[in-house]
Amino acid sequence: MKRHLANLRAAFGQVFAYPSYLALAGVLATGAFLLAVWFPNLGLIVEVFSGSNAPLAAKLGIALSLLGGIGTNFSLLSAGYTVAIAVLFGVTAAMIAYLLKQRQVAAAGQNIAIGSGGVASGVVGIGCAACGSLILGSVLPSLGAAGALAALPLNGEEFGILSVALLFVSLLLVSKNIAEPAACPLARDTNAQQP
Repeated sequence: MKRHLANLRAAFGQVFAYPSYLALAGVLATGAFLLAVWFPNLGLIVEVFSGSNAPLAAKLGIALSLLGGIGTNFSLLSAGYTVAIAVLFGVTAAMIAYLLKQRQVAAAGQNIAIGSGGVASGVVGIGCAACGSLILGSVLPSLGAAGALAALPLNGEEFGILSVALLFVSLLLVSKNIAEPAACPLARDTNAQQP
């Protein structure tokens, strides 16, 4: 575990020494957080911005006031993993961008897949205390499994916790590839053949 934390620290130092990657992580984390908090009220937001003649300042005021839903519509657990998903998503995506920029595309492929799995499970698990898991709550009844979420000990919040775990594993894998870049196998073969 110490090696993973050392890799994480070294990778953070390399990547976030550049303000552009820090800004990218911040923008992506903020976007993910806004999407998660506004998702339960997406219909209202679309109606306000597309069907209302209200001034833009009033429309923005409504959208900003809906951010208070993180404290009222989400349980403490779901609010915590929603924030964690957003932060981990932003940081992981910025580090993958750095890795791709360093032309280590092959090494980044596995991490992109794991990061996507974490984000996908986070989207499945997003929900508020009143409506539960939004996506699973609307899909499972059509599949005949309406009580499946209620049977889980945390009523579907396990998917958000799983998302945090997958995103953290992805972050560790990306940081390992940044901190301990693998040597090119062709370069090793060439060096081995030279006397």
